[in-house]
Amino acid sequence: MHPSVEAFALAAGLLALGAALVHRFGFPPLPVYLLTGLWVGGALPVEDLEPLPSLGLLLLLFSVGLQFGPDRLRSLSGKAVRAGFYDGLALPVGFLLGLMAGLDWRGAALLAGVIYVSSSAVIVKLIIDLRRAANPESEVVLGVSVLEDLVVLVLLALLGGQGLSGFLLSLFLATAYLASARLLGPGLMRFMESLSDELVLLLGAAFTTGTALLFQAAGASVGLGAFLAGTLAAALGLRERLERLFGPVRDLGVALFFLVVGAGARDLFQGLTPAVVVLALLGLLVKLPLNHLGGTRAGLSRKRGLYSALYLVPRGEFNLVLGALAQAQGYPLVAQVAVLLVLVSIPLGALLIRFAPDIGRWLYPKGQRAKPAQAKAP
Repeated sequence: MHPSVEAFALAAGLLALGAALVHRFGFPPLPVYLLTGLWVGGALPVEDLEPLPSLGLLLLLFSVGLQFGPDRLRSLSGKAVRAGFYDGLALPVGFLLGLMAGLDWRGAALLAGVIYVSSSAVIVKLIIDLRRAANPESEVVLGVSVLEDLVVLVLLALLGGQGLSGFLLSLFLATAYLASARLLGPGLMRFMESLSDELVLLLGAAFTTGTALLFQAAGASVGLGAFLAGTLAAALGLRERLERLFGPVRDLGVALFFLVVGAGARDLFQGLTPAVVVLALLGLLVKLPLNHLGGTRAGLSRKRGLYSALYLVPRGEFNLVLGALAQAQGYPLVAQVAVLLVLVSIPLGALLIRFAPDIGRWLYPKGQRAKPAQAKAP
């Protein structure tokens, strides 16, 4: 039997055990996948699990891209844009922290992205699970997370390929893809509707990986290519169908990806310094007042603005993507901060989101009315 089968059986069993434990308490399993990797990283031959973890990352970014069809972007409200402006102030703050930590401009930009972006996947899941999708702060939070993902994709295009040339080539390829989708869209939609689910799944997988490989060959960001594939699929009206078909495969690959990241973090945390802990702590703290201010400027009451700030605490998928990129480019400090932020912020954020109403009642008692601040353009 091939060694990869043994490695997969062990990894799947451990991941299933960890997911079962947190499922009982209603928490997302992502941090458990990372902790499992940290725990068994020395004993588990993670290299035998490839290519599943790499495919899982591509499918995760493809799934994020599915949420960015033209309809979703057009639906962004002015409230979300105003709140996103204040949320975006975390970028220059993170950049300055990186420079103060002794990083060059590239490492500081990666650290800024790690501090800035929250986990849209974790936030959306918690909002749905807690049945708060209709709450006014949820609209603002989901819009801000869309803007964050777009900004981080620009960072990946600039920092993940061959600098400015890679970014310009990424822009050219993205334009060519979007133009092709606009010209061929109606015919492709009719053609895809006539195909079986199995064939659509295979074509979607080939398109996603093929686009990623094309971007890699061009010296651009592989992650951006996978994201763009999802965006085009959404533009063709395939969002619901592909989410249903890719969901189980993506979840398995993503679990293995986080397991491998956790295993790789064992070596990172052997050199853990106080600077990493301080930067991770500052990364958690810096966005709270910014998001609270952004929520109130978007027209929410102070209590609802507090909720929006707490909702944006969890870090996740894009933080690890940026951390892996930082590690590959020789910035272990940034990689350590990224992994530590994810490990701390997801369980902490899940608790803060779950108990946000109780925290709001404690900070803003009934006798103290939290009036909404007037929405002002930034």
